Amino acid sequence: MADTMTAPPAAHSAQEARLAKNFAEYEHYLARAEGYLAEGELDAAAVHCTIASHIAVQNHCGVFWSPRLEKILNTIGRSIPDNAPVRERPTQVKRILQVGTQMAAVGGLTKMLSLWVNADATREHSLVLTQQHGATPAFVREAFGGRVENLNHRPGGFIEWAKRLREIARGYDLVILHTHCEDVVPLLAFADPAKSPPIVILNHADHLFWFGPSIAHLSINLRDAAQDLAIGRRGIAPERNILVPTLSEGVVRTRSREDAKRELGINPSMTLMVSVARKLKYRTLNGVTFADIHAPLLEKHPNAMLMVVGADEPEDWAPVRAKVGDRLRSTPELPNPKIYFEAADIYVDSFPFVSSTSLMEASGYGIPSATIFLAPDEARIFGINHVALVGTVQQARSLDAYRAIVNEMIRDPVHRNALGEAAREAVAREHNTPGWMRWIEAAYAKALDLPVLDNRAMLEGIEAPRFGEPDWRHEDMFGGHWPTAQYLKSYMGVLPLSQRVKHWRELRSAGVFGSAASAVSHTLLPEWLKRYVKDGLLSQ
Repeated sequence: MADTMTAPPAAHSAQEARLAKNFAEYEHYLARAEGYLAEGELDAAAVHCTIASHIAVQNHCGVFWSPRLEKILNTIGRSIPDNAPVRERPTQVKRILQVGTQMAAVGGLTKMLSLWVNADATREHSLVLTQQHGATPAFVREAFGGRVENLNHRPGGFIEWAKRLREIARGYDLVILHTHCEDVVPLLAFADPAKSPPIVILNHADHLFWFGPSIAHLSINLRDAAQDLAIGRRGIAPERNILVPTLSEGVVRTRSREDAKRELGINPSMTLMVSVARKLKYRTLNGVTFADIHAPLLEKHPNAMLMVVGADEPEDWAPVRAKVGDRLRSTPELPNPKIYFEAADIYVDSFPFVSSTSLMEASGYGIPSATIFLAPDEARIFGINHVALVGTVQQARSLDAYRAIVNEMIRDPVHRNALGEAAREAVAREHNTPGWMRWIEAAYAKALDLPVLDNRAMLEGIEAPRFGEPDWRHEDMFGGHWPTAQYLKSYMGVLPLSQRVKHWRELRSAGVFGSAASAVSHTLLPEWLKRYVKDGLLSQ
């Protein structure tokens, strides 16, 4: 199998045209936001900033941040009445306000936040969620001692929620954002850095466009490729960046590898390769499936099998299943895949979208791991370059090299055990507590030392799309073509009634509503009321 599945074509004009098309749609909604701002329709301007950002996140358009969108939001934020004086800078960090958009029961972001708060037990942490859907997970509420507030259970929209967030933040020494890429509420709340606590952004979506550079007192980057992109493509000054590894949970084995295999119905003598990630991370790329990549290994080693947790059962894996039978198995996404890690002899990373969290968990069990990175170094934001994984996870730059690495692991148990032990030690030292605490303490100290952010020059910039690395291959890696009208529909509830009616008519003309009932519900009910009824009562 040739290693051309992610190599650039001789002239990637199709990808350039796609980037240009995405950027044009993004600019269309940016211009609408500017128009609403000029008309004094501040809620509509903020919503259209959100819509524009969704396009940039989901349908990559050659930019990783937008000074023009953030300038609109900064203007709105500074217009919110605020009689607070210029804030004195904290001299120590005792109280921390963690801010998220949503916290899902399953996901690395939620897990890391809960681990963080539990590890940093000498400080008081509180949580504000700007747009939570569904009940806040019980383990999150427990980690924060119940100090959790949902802004979208309050009447109003983005501007009212930003006012409340600003009020809450005044009682804290530090604010740390774990927000979604498109969340405008913190930018409205913290538009004036002189009146805000230091705002620290956790750069958890480091391969995507996100809001926040213009309020980032400090950016916490989870790997060096993310830090390079924050400086080079997001406009965050080098001195306002710091590297802090992803915090992962120290694993405790509850069953032997052999017993785990037996529970899964696998012969303990089989050499088991395991991969665990969300379904989207195994998407077929240029006609080559994850199963295709591993087929030669399964054919060569009749004592080996591959278990893919999270891929479900893709139809285009059928030809490989027909060849190797049940030695290729896959499951839907699972909330607790622990038994699969405990059963694994070898961990193989998801592709084309890597999964650093799963690699760390595998390393914690002492499982040797391999990952594929076929792009040039300029696109290494798409690869594995996390602190303890560098040098311990075996990275291949071609499919032949990858299969050779995994082949050696299958062939030589002594070799794979040595690799696994080195990975376990590195992750325990850098990504688990107590070792991780020295990294976050350094981040707190740096946040205290930095002067107040002056974002005026940043906000005068004008973004333009880039067509080189890593931009041209972005949508091929992560997908796109998300329907913009659906975003307008989902955010209608945060608009004042008159604007809701206006946008409802626009969407009805476009045929977005599937039924009369859907059309009515998206017109009459404000978001806060829908969320209170659906979520607030559930979490009481």
